[in-house]
Amino acid sequence: MRPADYARLVTLAALWGASYLFMRVAEPHVGSVAMVEGRTLVAGAMLLAFAAIMHQPVAFLRFWKHYLFIGAVAVAIPITLIGFALRDIDASTAAILNATSPLFSAVIASVWIHERLTAPKVIGIALCITGIAVLVGWTPRPMSSAELLACAMSVSASVLYGYSSVYTKVYLKDAPPIGVAAGASIFAALLAAPFAPWQLLAAPVPAVAWLSVLALGVLSTGIAFILYYRLIADVGPVRAMTVTLLVPVFGVFWGVLLLGERLTPGRILGGAIILLGCGLILGLLRLPYKATAG
Repeated sequence: MRPADYARLVTLAALWGASYLFMRVAEPHVGSVAMVEGRTLVAGAMLLAFAAIMHQPVAFLRFWKHYLFIGAVAVAIPITLIGFALRDIDASTAAILNATSPLFSAVIASVWIHERLTAPKVIGIALCITGIAVLVGWTPRPMSSAELLACAMSVSASVLYGYSSVYTKVYLKDAPPIGVAAGASIFAALLAAPFAPWQLLAAPVPAVAWLSVLALGVLSTGIAFILYYRLIADVGPVRAMTVTLLVPVFGVFWGVLLLGERLTPGRILGGAIILLGCGLILGLLRLPYKATAG
């Protein structure tokens, strides 16, 4: 990878990691549905404009049904779940828990498309489960029922991310990547629109909340998707997926730096175990082995 590729990778991880910070700031003032609506509407418009400027196809007529499904399952519902979760858990915990999506992707792929669960994947899955247990169980005080429910919602979002990644592989392998990103964002905005509290536009919402929603759309979704698909084109999907291991690191970093969240031993150890497991599942890390004599 070239220095420019590493710069894009780190920038992408920083932007996706910051999404938990922005959601944590915006959600108490505008709510989860309004946050989803604002984020996806801004991102969808931005991605469509980018596709038009770059003369890249979006193939709406061919794939609109699948874009609609992905917009619901991979965007609107999981972001709403994470928004609700952030009412009771901090951004650092949510970022680490959402890093478990490769775990669910591996399990669902093994059942749905019969993708083989290799030894590294099985060990990675076990490590992710162990990491979740450490993260949730090793806290300065026992988690309340509301916090445990919030953790469950965050993990449920990861299940949907894992499912949607397999769905995309099955039904959207021929779709243009920018079309998937733009289509999913636009349809997510359309799905959220009837439930969005539009009266908030006339309410005394703090400017920082609206700025956070705007940052979610422009930075953590629009620019982030452009960087992500540029990385895939330049270095390939496997190396681009290295970002999965960096996003929770930045999620914790922004939470500690700007929100004053605590960096507890359970968070450090649980996060490290989860990231190690994800690395094995994604094939970014390899198990040591001895070559057999021939």
